Amino acid sequence: MKASDFELNGRNLSDFGMMICVFGSKGLETVSNGANITFNTVPIQGGKKHEITSTLYEDCLEATIQICKASCSKGIEEITSSEFRELTKWLGRNKFLKFKLLDEDHMDLYYEAKFDISRIEIDGKLYGLELQVVTNTPFALKEPRKIIIENTVKNGTHSINDTSHEEGYIYPHTEITVSENGNLNIYNAIEDRNTIIKNCVQGETITMDYPIIQSSISTHKIQNDFNWNFFRIANSYNNSRNDLTISLPCEIKMVYSPIVKVGL
Repeated sequence: MKASDFELNGRNLSDFGMMICVFGSKGLETVSNGANITFNTVPIQGGKKHEITSTLYEDCLEATIQICKASCSKGIEEITSSEFRELTKWLGRNKFLKFKLLDEDHMDLYYEAKFDISRIEIDGKLYGLELQVVTNTPFALKEPRKIIIENTVKNGTHSINDTSHEEGYIYPHTEITVSENGNLNIYNAIEDRNTIIKNCVQGETITMDYPIIQSSISTHKIQNDFNWNFFRIANSYNNSRNDLTISLPCEIKMVYSPIVKVGL
């Protein structure tokens, strides 16, 4: 790990006068890159071949980070009781928070992480902390990507490129403001998939946060008019282009975080 600083929930480790360090020399180490996939299979042809029935990421990303209080003039210093309390208040939260390593390799990437904290003491004095970083994904995420589509005609066509490393699909946070009464159909050619919402009203805003859909028009019983195919962005190994055909004039705003297969 090359970073000397990190950000958690909008605050930096350096804000507390601390930095990432290593107590002692550990030499060569093997670092997990995450993204280890378990394949579940069933035998066919008398066991001569196995077909995949499902896949599962085995583990989320984890790492161990040591931190200390250090300055150029004094070197490593003892951490006071009040400093320790502030650090544990910041790090020891009961939820996953946005976490970023502040170096060139991770500049546009983040994780969602929690921390388990251990003390590093020398002669009974506190000089550092060892942090077990546990994330809730087996990969990193890029900073949220925002996309706006201005569809001004019926059956307008638009293209979106998905930059995720992971084959499959992601459900973005989606807001659709309809400019004309009618039935809305968003067709995505990459999956041959239709997202249909009937009886839309001019000026209505439809919000999709999988698995929830809502309308700004209280009288629109959208659950009855929706085909329950939530809009999503997809890719395969050889194709990341999402060609969309949109039946009604509308504005579509999307926000999502592409997946990046790197470790901590």
